[in-house]
Amino acid sequence: MESLYVGLNAWIIQDGNYADFRVGQKTEFALEFYPVSLIVSDRRLTSAERINASRYKICGQVIYQSKTVWVLDVGFLAYQESEPPGYATKGTWVEGEVYIGIDPFMYFEGLNKTPGMPSLTYEFRVDQLSLETTPWITTTDKNGSTLIKRDEQKESYREVTETDAWSDDNGHAHYILKCVRISGPA
Repeated sequence: MESLYVGLNAWIIQDGNYADFRVGQKTEFALEFYPVSLIVSDRRLTSAERINASRYKICGQVIYQSKTVWVLDVGFLAYQESEPPGYATKGTWVEGEVYIGIDPFMYFEGLNKTPGMPSLTYEFRVDQLSLETTPWITTTDKNGSTLIKRDEQKESYREVTETDAWSDDNGHAHYILKCVRISGPA
């Protein structure tokens, strides 16, 4: 694994799960993935190609699956705590797009004790930190509710030397950590 770009929402720090991060810091955490689009794959080669920010085009194998969590090996290991889709059984290969983020707390507070759960904790060095500066926009969902979200057409970031989860973007910050793996699961 060369550099890995990992997303981090301010609330994860605000909840007390981690302290603020800084460039040059060594830290440990597991990786969580959020599927954007995944399908069963005929390919049998693990890969993770960065698309932008912390989104990746991946191909990998389901190495663990239960009723409430599943783990992918895409050249690095990442989990999602949710009921796996029907196709996501142990040994199945999948491909598509995912968001990679820092484990908010589910793995280090409990999933790591689940029988059969692989070790997912990595030690990383933070080489770069970026604060998302993409403008917020107001939209309406299909039910007529007002939503505030980022304007994906104007995605932007600026480098910072450390996170300030309580102040950056009025406490609603999203960061990208460029990390280099020091050690991690075998």
